Amino acid sequence: MDRAGTYLALTAVLAVALALLLAAFNFVVDPYGAFDPPRMRGVNELPLGLNVRPMVARALALGRVRPADLVLGNSRAERGYDPRHAGFAERPAYNAGIGGAGIGEVRRYFFEALATGGLRRVLLALDLEMFQPSLLASQRIPDVAMLTDASGAPAPAGRRPLRLAFALLSGATTSDSWWSLRHQRERVAVYLPSGLREGSYDESQVEREGGPRGASLRSEAAFFSVSFRDAHTPGFRAGYEAALAQLADIVAASARAGVRLDLVLNPVHAWHSYVYEDAGLWPLYEQWKRDLVAMVARSPGVALWDFSGVSECTSDPVPAAADPAAKMRWYRESGHFRPALGDVVLDHVYGRPQSACPGLGRRLDAGTIAAMLAEQRTALARWKERHPGDVSELDELARQYGRGRAGT
Repeated sequence: MDRAGTYLALTAVLAVALALLLAAFNFVVDPYGAFDPPRMRGVNELPLGLNVRPMVARALALGRVRPADLVLGNSRAERGYDPRHAGFAERPAYNAGIGGAGIGEVRRYFFEALATGGLRRVLLALDLEMFQPSLLASQRIPDVAMLTDASGAPAPAGRRPLRLAFALLSGATTSDSWWSLRHQRERVAVYLPSGLREGSYDESQVEREGGPRGASLRSEAAFFSVSFRDAHTPGFRAGYEAALAQLADIVAASARAGVRLDLVLNPVHAWHSYVYEDAGLWPLYEQWKRDLVAMVARSPGVALWDFSGVSECTSDPVPAAADPAAKMRWYRESGHFRPALGDVVLDHVYGRPQSACPGLGRRLDAGTIAAMLAEQRTALARWKERHPGDVSELDELARQYGRGRAGT
């Protein structure tokens, strides 16, 4: 072999050796929990990749877990519905909620779970925010990690080895491995093997934001700032209809596959119910519920549950700003409910009703929608009368962002 040939051979050997070392590093650190290496404290005890690349981590998890019971939704779902609840009778159960997810992203992960072959039941937790047209335009689907395409069909041949190569050799995974390794002993969000986001980091975040009231005002300010600012424009309706069509795909595919589908409207806090009104969105909010009822009416095997109205538990008092160390019973802050309230919701959905939260939720259909909407209007009006201080504070926040009737 001449000198050039020897050089090329050594280069090839070195490249293979480096690739093997890189693969070994990413396998051992396992930032997405995609493999099963020996767990070592301070090294890979906690797969923390969900903090930095949640869409990739969720896709890999669905292929690994092959869930029979599945939770889908946004951050309220990932923090509020515990797959260990007794109502999830099919095992394994997994929470694949993703913070900030729109209905289009949820649809892709539904089809990804369906393709694993084990799916039997889905609890799809919904919020009006998930149907913002802007979210369809900004989807973050990591196709390289998905085994299905945008239609839900199997991805092209070769995707599995490509996905494995991404998980072991890509720069993105290596970056996330370093991040996960560095943060093993730091205070970051931790996700349980069930997919549920463990609450201690969120508790400390609420404290850093000034307690429940400060964190709640921050959450509602974020809504006023960016959410549905185009809801009254001519182009909004087309985007909204496209979002509804994404949900209709899930409903139809569930029926074809014999998967039980429960659509759950999350138990939003009374503050957030009022924010919908304050932002001038209450007519849209009610129309969204009517649209969901009409969709479910065409799919007899699907149940629609509404836990979003103002009730005893969703009116959980927000502590005064002067008491930042105080805790709310059912919520961490107005944007996210605790798993304890999620358990009450699951008790209702899966036939284990209890009296912990009087007036919390019921099934919605064509025969109950009108009365339910009227009751919710009355309950919100009653809450406003009893909480003038909260109303005044939220009105001022709305004015700062020029929203709805408070901004006029």
